Amino acid sequence: GRHTCMNAMLSQDHNKLDSEFIYFCILGMVKEDAFVSISFVQERISRQFNYKASYRKVWKAKQKVISRVFGDWEDSYDLLPRWLDRLEYCQIVSNNVVDAHFYKFHRVFWTFKPICDAFNYTKPIIQIDGTFLYGKYRGTLLIVTTQDDNARVLPIAFTVVDGETFSDWSWFLSNIHSIKSAVVNQNNGWQPPYGYHVYYIRHIASNFNHWFKNVKLKEELIRIDYTTCKHKFVRRLEQFREISSEIRWWIDGISLEKWSLAHNDEGRRYSHMTINLSEARNKILKGARNLPITTLVKCTYVRLVEYLVQRLGQANAELAIGQRYCRNLIDVMHNNQ
Repeated sequence: GRHTCMNAMLSQDHNKLDSEFIYFCILGMVKEDAFVSISFVQERISRQFNYKASYRKVWKAKQKVISRVFGDWEDSYDLLPRWLDRLEYCQIVSNNVVDAHFYKFHRVFWTFKPICDAFNYTKPIIQIDGTFLYGKYRGTLLIVTTQDDNARVLPIAFTVVDGETFSDWSWFLSNIHSIKSAVVNQNNGWQPPYGYHVYYIRHIASNFNHWFKNVKLKEELIRIDYTTCKHKFVRRLEQFREISSEIRWWIDGISLEKWSLAHNDEGRRYSHMTINLSEARNKILKGARNLPITTLVKCTYVRLVEYLVQRLGQANAELAIGQRYCRNLIDVMHNNQ
């Protein structure tokens, strides 16, 4: 009779399952969520057709969808300077610098005027961290954030660079002066007493674990860092240093004032020991880090507008019921009664 046996095993890649075919299959999916992972798409294709599409085919198909929906990758670099200049003309962008070498994109910095104005009413600190871009062209997105008295994160500036080199960091910090001048004279520079540089414990602990490959010691270092009493800190640190000469050499290479909460004598950290970059990523950058660069910049603008409008609504609601202080301060006063 007719042969009806089916292979229970998942078949390998099929030559008919090319990137063009996959493109039409995933068009709606990627249009809805541009940050959908390649592995998720592969799983979807395998369930639908019982064939396993290669990573490269799915990646190429996804890039085609992104180019169709959000614009060509190469054209996006040409459009970026004109788009930013137009926003600056409309007094929306406060400062943008596109650094191009021989008609080739090198790096870009941008911020928005309402954000610079809001910086007058936040804590006088800035937090800097980076995240990778995922797309046809790779790079690093550096983000400057601050916090208000309600412990809410406010992204205030962005830059895209090739990598976190000394040249890129110097260029980035020089552009942040346009924001810093909202609080102090930008000609004063970043050196004390006009600016102080400290590290986040996440970076210290990560670098320590990179050197020594010891999670337990990394966790102990974090506990030492959060110790507020100087006497206890000195005792715990000395015990930590005695573990090995290599650890002693490593820990002595970092000034205590740059990482220890116990040596935060003048409160310049405002109790900030780590950076909540995930909040900025989720609110402003979710799904945008694998998009063409002009679309990425547009996303930061549109989502910051939505974020500020939401925050304005919350503030107006609190004022309408006669609330004089922010919720975070009220909770602190209540807990200390």
